[in-house]
Amino acid sequence: MRLSKTLFIVCFLLAFNFSYTQPNQHFNELEIHPINSIAPQSTDFSDLEFLKETLKNNRIVLLGEQSHGEGATFAAKVRIIKYLHDELGYDILSFESGLYDNYKTYQQVNGSNSDPSPIEDSVFKIWSDSKEFKPLLQYIHQQKENGTPLMVTGFDSQSDLIFEEEFLIDFKALLGDNLKLNDKENQILDEVFYGGPEFLLSNEVDSTFFFSTCHKLIKEVDQLIDKKETIEAKVMKQSLIGRVALLQWEMDILNENEVKVQNPRDLQMAKNLIFLSELYPDKKIIGWGASYHFANEVKSYKNTALTKDYILKFDSLQKSEEPFDLDKSMEGAVPMGQLLKDHFGDKLYSIAFSSFEGEFGMLGFNTISLDALEPPQGSIEYELNEQGFEYAFVDYKQLANNQYFYSSALGNLPVYAPWSKVFDGLFFIKTSYTPSFIYKNESAQTIARKASDPVKSQKLKYVINEADNTGIGYANIYVLNTSKGIATNAEGAFSFSTEGLKPQDRIVLSCIGFKNDTISVHELNTTAEFRLKPEPFQLEEVVIRSKPLSAKKIVKLAEKKIEDNYFQGHSQQEVFYRVKKYREDSITFDETASVLVGNRTGYQSSIRPSKKLTGKILQYKNILNQEELKNAWDGVGSLWLVYSHDLILHKNNVLHRPAYYDLDLEGITAYNGERVYKINFKCKKPGSYTTGYGYPSPLAATGTIYIHTKNYAVLKFEILIVRDKYKLKRFPNYELDPYGYSITQTYTEYQGKYFLNYSSELSYSRWNNTKTDTSYRTLEVRELVSTNIDTQPTVELNLPISSIKIRSIKEDPDFWSTHNTKIEDSVTETYKKVGLGDSD
Repeated sequence: MRLSKTLFIVCFLLAFNFSYTQPNQHFNELEIHPINSIAPQSTDFSDLEFLKETLKNNRIVLLGEQSHGEGATFAAKVRIIKYLHDELGYDILSFESGLYDNYKTYQQVNGSNSDPSPIEDSVFKIWSDSKEFKPLLQYIHQQKENGTPLMVTGFDSQSDLIFEEEFLIDFKALLGDNLKLNDKENQILDEVFYGGPEFLLSNEVDSTFFFSTCHKLIKEVDQLIDKKETIEAKVMKQSLIGRVALLQWEMDILNENEVKVQNPRDLQMAKNLIFLSELYPDKKIIGWGASYHFANEVKSYKNTALTKDYILKFDSLQKSEEPFDLDKSMEGAVPMGQLLKDHFGDKLYSIAFSSFEGEFGMLGFNTISLDALEPPQGSIEYELNEQGFEYAFVDYKQLANNQYFYSSALGNLPVYAPWSKVFDGLFFIKTSYTPSFIYKNESAQTIARKASDPVKSQKLKYVINEADNTGIGYANIYVLNTSKGIATNAEGAFSFSTEGLKPQDRIVLSCIGFKNDTISVHELNTTAEFRLKPEPFQLEEVVIRSKPLSAKKIVKLAEKKIEDNYFQGHSQQEVFYRVKKYREDSITFDETASVLVGNRTGYQSSIRPSKKLTGKILQYKNILNQEELKNAWDGVGSLWLVYSHDLILHKNNVLHRPAYYDLDLEGITAYNGERVYKINFKCKKPGSYTTGYGYPSPLAATGTIYIHTKNYAVLKFEILIVRDKYKLKRFPNYELDPYGYSITQTYTEYQGKYFLNYSSELSYSRWNNTKTDTSYRTLEVRELVSTNIDTQPTVELNLPISSIKIRSIKEDPDFWSTHNTKIEDSVTETYKKVGLGDSD
């Protein structure tokens, strides 16, 4: 029978009002412990003394958090940890971070110096980069120095840079002569551990071979453990088991096999924590992670009309394109907390956290206010706020398991559940606040306003091909015997600041395939066009050798000579950086900055090179007068991506994986009076391991690499990566085709060593609406050019390059008039370059 509209509304309001206003009498049964402070520096723990009785029989205490964007919760957890360690004998702190990573970095903790702490590299950055986490790092170091260590471990199968770069090396070293792997086994381990599982998706033979190789490693380390039990061997074995499980989960997701929430990850995290409890049988453990992972019987909630109403508010705040479906997302969920409760029983105590007001937001991302999400009547948070608590602890064990009420302990969303079945206790913080970066300068002013483009006010000059009168793209213009320079755009245009130069100082104009020209500063200031003569391809010079060099051999020599050719010491490089986004020809985003980038270790190849770089924004302009994005990794904050795709610094490319490419030596051309090999390449097996771009694996990766004939330095690199059609599940009518990336990089010589001189990364796409038969193009341009190099730096740079946008800077109105800036390319020509020259 169908309800009339009026009757339906009445029924809805009754249900809504019941959920919204019905008082919860059982709150009166609770013993509520007021908390005096959440400040980590507070050493008066009298307000936490009740925990001695509450936790007297518990070996495992789990400290959750509503989301990963709760600065107040981070601070409160640090204070609780200090108390649990000082007073209750908890000696292990285990993070929702990599098992192997945390084990390895804790071995490196010695002395009280925690700045920087090796643990910062193993605990996920959402915590370790925050100010609220810093006192915990200091405490861990102090305790180890004092002889009362708080051991740091991790229980996650996910990991960070340390695992990716060092695990296989350490594992092979651990087994030593006991390890017997052939070349094929070593190769597939490298491919999957360093590149991800996409190579295995369409190849059942490779997949079977990979997992059998991993099981072979596990058996070999088992034999080592039987001979001589070591904690290191056991940790390495468990880490390998966890990584294999994670890869299988990732493969299921990529193959679109049904996976309930994060159940495979939760299962492995539970196994890892149980492993740690058995590895250290006499130790009491504190767990740090998300409340969802620590929850028990999470499926016992009821999705009420009130919760659905809050979800709509939440979607609006987050500007979600698709409504969040709580039931669908939680269907079949089995968090690790449920598995741990089954294993440890009453020996485990889980603590959730929640708030009544304030704001939250993950470190580096946009902040969300709780104003529209304020917990309703009928919630524990509402009741605690009504009673005037700033901070309080509630022991849920006094409640019956069938007593339902609202709480915002999961994602700051009021959910109706029997919370005493889900968690053992609740830590209430009335006012939530977001975590803040360790490095943030609170007193500086932010410059994010409408401003003229810094290059518009400078007169344009051009480098021209003498043979056909076309502009020469990416030519290098620099002051002789200095590092001061700039590059032309794709059409040969450039601007150059001669501030501080003498009229007779010499300027060099050079480009691969052309003869150099040298002019004076006076000529530069008085002339608009400069012509270079093309240098035609030459035959290989006659060299007496038993066998001429092949393209593959040349590339291998280039990789081998990196340490000789590229600067290996501490340097700092000033770069001009622009990020510009288009929808068709309309600009939707435009940011420009001058950034000082620090490199302490030099040009050393790795999986994540940006992790080793620091930086500082010198000047910043938001050209479109947009509100400054709080996302630290958007706009000019994406500079780390440029270095992540640097041919020399990153391992996953043609230079470091030449066996995966067809290489063709086209000939020899000229640059700076020297001879340069031009080698074309095509990837035979495109994927993350070979190109740096993972699933969905690229359809093709083709390009050219230019290598010096004498010292084998790479001087220029170009690649076009094309990806397969892609559809978003949320928008089945929209198809992305074509899309991909075009990268151009050049390197410059200074004081006998090479540095990155120019890098352009174009992310291009066409969105096709199959329902309306319409389409539009999008383009994002990330462009870097070196403007100065310092090989004896005096400026102290401690800010990670991935965090440069978190620190505000003051405006210098004369800055851009005295600093070199690159002229942007024509958007029309750029679309043509990536094959999207036509417009619908």
